[in-house]
Amino acid sequence: MKLIIATFNIQNKYKLKEYSGIDSYGDHTKELVDFINDNNIDIIGIQELTSNYKKRLLKLINKKYKIVGKYRFTRFFNIFSYTKKYNEANSIITNKKIIKTKTYHLPFFPRTPRIATITYLLLENNVIRVINTHLENRVKKIRDKQLEYIVKLLEKDSISTILIGDFNTTIKDEQFNIFIEKLQQEAKSNDYLNQMKEQDNYEEIKEALIPNNYNMIVTPKEIDELIENMKDVVARGINYGV
Repeated sequence: MKLIIATFNIQNKYKLKEYSGIDSYGDHTKELVDFINDNNIDIIGIQELTSNYKKRLLKLINKKYKIVGKYRFTRFFNIFSYTKKYNEANSIITNKKIIKTKTYHLPFFPRTPRIATITYLLLENNVIRVINTHLENRVKKIRDKQLEYIVKLLEKDSISTILIGDFNTTIKDEQFNIFIEKLQQEAKSNDYLNQMKEQDNYEEIKEALIPNNYNMIVTPKEIDELIENMKDVVARGINYGV
């Protein structure tokens, strides 16, 4: 059975409480829905999904899709301005039959809580597990602990698993490489991937990961801050020029 799987960090812009219905900087809900529809996505993990974004998604998305996954904070803690601003969900959107879903809290102290959403899906009489997460972005020691915790979650079931998310790291990170090696040890069959790696079949990997000739790029973690700074530089240049 062929599955089309994706991951998408929608980027939390808490102040965007209202939406005009067209694309604007900072609000990617329509862009996300178009991507899902254009590529017939079966499973997609969403990071930084606030309640405002979810309300807009529910209005735009095809009814065959379900959105699952709890938020970082419960309603009790959601009365404070800080928790309201950073109360994000790592939701999973899918058009497949959902059996059950549970959200786990990852190690985070003293930083903002991080979570992982696990959903079990039924595919042609087979059950698979989908894990969507978003790891710590600043403190490496905390992120390393979160990677270790995810390995423990994976070990809970010997079941086919799809792991997606925003890991806030690069392939050069030693701990992340250890994490990948552990995943490969747990995997029952990764011969095909190892063969592609040895043969350096970049185009084959690219075709598998990027559907419909989408031009995607991987950006650094600080891309939003860089864009904001560049915006100010360009604006000042235009002002001086005129």
